[in-house]
Amino acid sequence: MEISLFGDLGRSMKRKNYLVLETQAQGFAYWTPYPGQLRLQAFSHLASGANMVEYWHWHSIHNGCETYWKGLLNHDFEPNPAYEEAKIIGKDFDKLSSNLINLKKKNKVALLFSNEALTAFNWFKLPDGKKYNDILMQMYKILYEMNIGCDLVDPTSSNIEDYSLLVVPALYASSESLLERLNSFVEKGGHILYTFKSGFCNENVQVRSSHQPGIIGKACGIYYSQFSLPENVSLKGDPFQVGKENNNISSWMELITPTTAKVLAYYDHQFWGKYAAITQNSYGCGIATYIGCITSDAVLGKVLKNVLETAGLYGKDQEFHFPLITKSGINGKDKNVHYYFNYSKDSASFSYLYKLGRDLVTEEEINTNEIIKLDAWGFIIIEEN
Repeated sequence: MEISLFGDLGRSMKRKNYLVLETQAQGFAYWTPYPGQLRLQAFSHLASGANMVEYWHWHSIHNGCETYWKGLLNHDFEPNPAYEEAKIIGKDFDKLSSNLINLKKKNKVALLFSNEALTAFNWFKLPDGKKYNDILMQMYKILYEMNIGCDLVDPTSSNIEDYSLLVVPALYASSESLLERLNSFVEKGGHILYTFKSGFCNENVQVRSSHQPGIIGKACGIYYSQFSLPENVSLKGDPFQVGKENNNISSWMELITPTTAKVLAYYDHQFWGKYAAITQNSYGCGIATYIGCITSDAVLGKVLKNVLETAGLYGKDQEFHFPLITKSGINGKDKNVHYYFNYSKDSASFSYLYKLGRDLVTEEEINTNEIIKLDAWGFIIIEEN
């Protein structure tokens, strides 16, 4: 997931492909890759838009703080399984580079992050210690595991309006102009999924003297003025059918009153049960969904599925789920390329759902709806004809 996240971040911020200068070979702390994992790792970088994979480092250092951040060669300078696998990767790259370099992506989903919101949120982190990146990483994790191709944008990005769905975690500090821009995005037909503590403060971390969530409350169709720390609180009636063990909330709860929004979930609480936990509102031609608490991954996955389906973004790649991950793009030959990765010690099978293509490694033809089996830590790269 981290390979994917930071690949998406680098590619999105550069608006072009990127280079990976230091790839872990064998390393800190004491990680020895299983057979196939080094090759899986290398192609995972390419699938997110890398144009180069370079290892840190060639041989393991004999003294100093990085003594055990081991390189392709061990301290004895002798060939070993990791080194032999790196040789295979080199041959793969030599053969396949013209088909894989400069992979272009056309994602319809973007995650909006903000360094200003991160700094401000972390000054006032949640009562249980959770910080901004904990919220962001949960959102990204669910998108990744659902095989949703994702870019990252920030408040300075000029291309926000290019997307169909924005996922906005904990936008705690933000300018009025950005929030108005997000309202306009929804009004013109975009979809936004907000989490709690969005729109709360201005860019100087001054709390807005209005009902929360401030300016975006117009598009979200909600308001609140109180919040609390949930203790043994769940969502009333298990609205997403995730079972008792996954229906609890944690860390934070905003006591939301809908104005025009539809309530997707209420709190199950003796005194706070009249308040909404998750809402969805039609505004102009678009829809804004707001989550006022921290939910389980299972609930968040169901909410995201709802949002994606509503936005028309739930498609072929969502037929399977982590540990089977797929990444796609258009190569320099203007052909669609599909990567399929098995991040598991067990073999996995899937049905190939795209046009007739070929396995770039073996050069075998792959038919639509063909069942493909991947070994443990295996992958396949299919280029459409």
